Amino acid sequence: MRRRTPRVPVLLLALLVGCTVGPNYQRPPVPMTEAFRDQVKPADAQSFADLPWWELFEDDALRDLIVQALQNNPDMRIAAARVEQARAQAGISAAQAYPAVGVGLGANYSRGSFIPGQTTPTLGSTTPQPIGAQFNVGASFSWEIDFWGKFRRGTEAAVAQFLATEDGRRGVIVSLIADVASSYVLLRQLDSQLEISNATVKNFEKTLELYTARLEGGTGSKLEVATGQAQVNDAQATAFDLQRQITDQENHISFLLGRPPGPIPRGRTLLQFVVPPTIPPGLPSSLLERRPDVHQAEEQLIAANALVGVAQANFYPSISLTGILGLASPDLTKLFTGPSFVWSVGGTASWLAPIFQGAQLKGQYDAAWASWLQSEAFYERSVLNAFQEVASSLNDTSALGPVLQQRESQVNSLVEAVDLAIDRFEGGVSSYLEVTTNQNNLFPAQLNLAAVRAQRYLALISLYRALGGGWQVPKTEATASPAGSNPAVPAAK
Repeated sequence: MRRRTPRVPVLLLALLVGCTVGPNYQRPPVPMTEAFRDQVKPADAQSFADLPWWELFEDDALRDLIVQALQNNPDMRIAAARVEQARAQAGISAAQAYPAVGVGLGANYSRGSFIPGQTTPTLGSTTPQPIGAQFNVGASFSWEIDFWGKFRRGTEAAVAQFLATEDGRRGVIVSLIADVASSYVLLRQLDSQLEISNATVKNFEKTLELYTARLEGGTGSKLEVATGQAQVNDAQATAFDLQRQITDQENHISFLLGRPPGPIPRGRTLLQFVVPPTIPPGLPSSLLERRPDVHQAEEQLIAANALVGVAQANFYPSISLTGILGLASPDLTKLFTGPSFVWSVGGTASWLAPIFQGAQLKGQYDAAWASWLQSEAFYERSVLNAFQEVASSLNDTSALGPVLQQRESQVNSLVEAVDLAIDRFEGGVSSYLEVTTNQNNLFPAQLNLAAVRAQRYLALISLYRALGGGWQVPKTEATASPAGSNPAVPAAK
């Protein structure tokens, strides 16, 4: 005779495993292109963002500043604490699917018999009710079976939120690296402009000496001297203001480094920065995985999708198992020796709760669905914003090259014009106005040239940031990191 498979264990297993209601996550379609706009070369999997940030400009001073910022910046510590908080929350959510066991001691003094096995007098009875004490010790057990997947969906949402906070931490890394690098470039721009201003002050002072000598020799005029003095004052005021801006910029960088305001060490000048010969942006599809903000937005969408399942599971009855095992006695001395063993097991099913709370549960479901729609739109916006930032940064890095060449040519021409004007003035061929005009044109042109040089490097940093670079570190560098678990900090040289 064929042996029949017992059905009770099978049904119990099906009850324990249950099903998971709610939609399973699928990445929503987003507008995608095969190549970025203004991409000079064909799309390639290799990306400029894969270059370690400390090799970007080959500046040891900048590298050390970024390392200090990643180790000491308060935003980094806040982001790390948020990750740990989300990790703990995911653990709490996962624990809800397991049975809850409690152990306790109890004692009470009351009128009426509450000893197990004895009958309590009914309400209104004229029989005198005893007054006494009762002591108990035991363990309790309760378990709401996750038959509809409510706890599993909640854990899925909590894990996604944890991963989103981790991506948020990576986003802080990318932003912090870009902020320190950009602030350092601006500092070097101000240094260059201050050097130009100090040199211009000296040149204007030489011209003023020439005008003064001509006035004292009877061949010049007070107008020449007054004009020369005004030029010196203007250049000197510009130098003073640049010094003010340099101090403010150093204070800002000190804040990013997580330390009190103070001087900032310098490395390479703007002319000494190394620019990569080729800047491949990589495949557009790689942004969905490389950029922390895009990945964070998708994890938040996954969490919202799981919460829709939680809200849907609330429409179904909840099934719980309970149990008590322990000792109870009115005599404390006989708690562990007398016939005091008690136990109970039971189960509950909240069949009517979804009916009487239907409006509330429907409202919760509608709210979860609306939250999903918001997360989907936010994810799509993050992807489109990533494409826009990369395209604009690519345009800036390519368009600023010709602008820089023209500014350099302009300055070279004005330097030659100033030298010729001074020679003509000293030879009596032209007036002081020719010298003054060309000098006044040269000074702002030199300042603009320094600004354009900085803009070119800022565009490069912006592209690096837009591509999601900054935190992907090779394993050889990560294992040698002095920051321990922080994969964005390389080993110090």
